[in-house]
Amino acid sequence: MKKLLLLSASASLLSSAAWLQASPLFSVGDNVDVFFDGSSNLRWSSNLFNDESGEVDDLLLTLTPGFEVDFVRGESNVDLSLLARYDLLRYHDHNEVDTELAHVKAKGSYEAARLDLTASASFDESQTASSQGQNLPGQLFESEATRVGLEGEYQLSPKFSFGAGVNYYDTKYVSANTVGAFADREEVSVPVDVYYELTPKLDLSLGYSRVEAEVGAAGSAAYDQVTNFYSLGARGELLPKLSGFLKLGYRENEFTNKGMFGADLDFSYAVTQKLNSSLALSRDFGVGGAGDSTENSSIKLRADYSIDEQYSVSANLGYDLRDYQSSDREDDQYSAGVRLDYVLDENWRLSTGYTYSENDSSLALSSYVNHALNLSASLRY
Repeated sequence: MKKLLLLSASASLLSSAAWLQASPLFSVGDNVDVFFDGSSNLRWSSNLFNDESGEVDDLLLTLTPGFEVDFVRGESNVDLSLLARYDLLRYHDHNEVDTELAHVKAKGSYEAARLDLTASASFDESQTASSQGQNLPGQLFESEATRVGLEGEYQLSPKFSFGAGVNYYDTKYVSANTVGAFADREEVSVPVDVYYELTPKLDLSLGYSRVEAEVGAAGSAAYDQVTNFYSLGARGELLPKLSGFLKLGYRENEFTNKGMFGADLDFSYAVTQKLNSSLALSRDFGVGGAGDSTENSSIKLRADYSIDEQYSVSANLGYDLRDYQSSDREDDQYSAGVRLDYVLDENWRLSTGYTYSENDSSLALSSYVNHALNLSASLRY
């Protein structure tokens, strides 16, 4: 049967196990639990609108009441949960951009002797100053994202298994100020993999995935972009303390008639019992905020250290390169952050952190630097 991989078992998550196992607000019968899952966050930003010049700082308070409903609670081979949250955003100086944002997600899984299935569907509203390298000087804008996914794996024999799925992703920019500046897009991806069990802890894979994207007009004609990825890979425990997955191969873009080396990689390394590190790397085709076809390369590093049962600290570094295919534009994006978490009890969690983000772009008025400090409290009951 398909292995259950702990691809990102960070020490910070382990330290918050008691908080995640909070008692429900109330139960319905023997199989349904209802949790209140809310938070409040205070965030100071040095460059609210991600402007290259004329930086403006502001303080943002976000209040997020939410609920989670867990069905069947592991009583059978079916799990199902429904989550709903509502963000209330209030700015200290720029209350003209105050807003409310909704988030809804349903997820489920099914496990049988030879078949595993996972499914999810979500709807998210967001407010931001930048999207896929595109921004509007002095302005924030809102978008809506809808995601639906179904993935499964079937064990053909003791050594071979077959995995396949279909994922749908739709992004719409809903603010009036985004007309002509941002491109809506709709994507359907279909991954297919054949796995061979090399050892009880390690599988090899042969894979293919196809992504079809419909990109709306943003100052230019709409177009369809199709990309293909042919890969060889591995998943599981590659070394005694190193686990995760990797896929390496060839990616081709039918829209631009270009090909390149492609990669998807996510590793977790247990340095000690208290210190865990992770590495994620990707090289893929994409679509910029204005609808331009791009080549994207990214690398993410993270470390989590569990001080004790209540305190944990984490740090992260990131680099993204976005190369635009229809122009000479190139963006280098850098990010770094540190975070301290404190689990007060099974219901309360407190955290504080600092984030640095920078976009170095060859396009005028598209570069920015932003420093952010945040303090948050979460309640699960």
